[in-house]
Amino acid sequence: MVIDTHADTVGRILDEGVDISKRTKNGHIDIPRLKKGGIDVQFFSCWIDPKYIKTKGCIKRTLDMIDAIKNMVAKNPKHIALARSASDIIKINKQGKIAAVLCIEGGHAIEDDLAALRLFHELGVRYMTLTWMNNNNWADGSGDKPKHNGLTPFGRKVVREMNLLGMIVDISHVSEKTFWDVLKIVDKPVIASHSCCKAICNHHRNLTDKQIRAVAKNGGVVCVNFYSMFISDKFRIKENRNRPTIDDVIDHIEHLIAVGGIDNVGLGSDFDGISHLPIGLEDCTKIPSITEKLLERGYSGKDVMKVLGGNTLRVIRENC
Repeated sequence: MVIDTHADTVGRILDEGVDISKRTKNGHIDIPRLKKGGIDVQFFSCWIDPKYIKTKGCIKRTLDMIDAIKNMVAKNPKHIALARSASDIIKINKQGKIAAVLCIEGGHAIEDDLAALRLFHELGVRYMTLTWMNNNNWADGSGDKPKHNGLTPFGRKVVREMNLLGMIVDISHVSEKTFWDVLKIVDKPVIASHSCCKAICNHHRNLTDKQIRAVAKNGGVVCVNFYSMFISDKFRIKENRNRPTIDDVIDHIEHLIAVGGIDNVGLGSDFDGISHLPIGLEDCTKIPSITEKLLERGYSGKDVMKVLGGNTLRVIRENC
């Protein structure tokens, strides 16, 4: 089973009117390409632009994005279905369909309201990234100046409520202090839905070895992001120079395995949310190349399947 824990395709559907039931010229994901790439489970992220905070429009924007995904699924019943649990995923895959899972990127989406969190869970959202780059009113993000020194008391309530609901806590994007505050209070495995290794690429969005070990101890999974800026320090985005390759992505996977173990690694592409993908991973049809590269480096078929989706499925099962 192949699971991608993060793609921003919903923005293309909602804002650009893209029909992903057909092969599209642009972007990284559509249903034909998901099938060609062997993707069994695709998490569709509802990324809420922080601009909606000022107008108190975050909940409405999230609902619109959820609606866009549900409409897309409803129009393509032969090819894709919405999953809310690990058992749903298995059932849908046995029918030869792609399992679509809803998720939210940026805790400001709930507008500081646990009732909104519960509503989103009821609608099918199965993980929430606690912050985006920005701080929100209850947690610090990795791309902003610290404001709360991690989680606020309300932030801790959010995390505990997510555990109670069966919504996976996603620690990608959060500040280090927020990360450690979360790990102290969660009682279920977390995910880093789209992050890489700071030891290889020193970017604030990546995780230190200490953090990787903590996620592994928690039973969680770090899902490797394909954005070139998170893959290689040598990459220069303005000139598109020293672009990394798929082998550099495999290096991050191997580092995660070496530091945290084979049971705590997954894939979180960030397709349709990023530009400048590594050479050899230009869109979702290239995912089989990851299998080939891992086998070439001596990993067993069993271990490769863990990385491709087995580990993530376990975390879904233990949460949802």
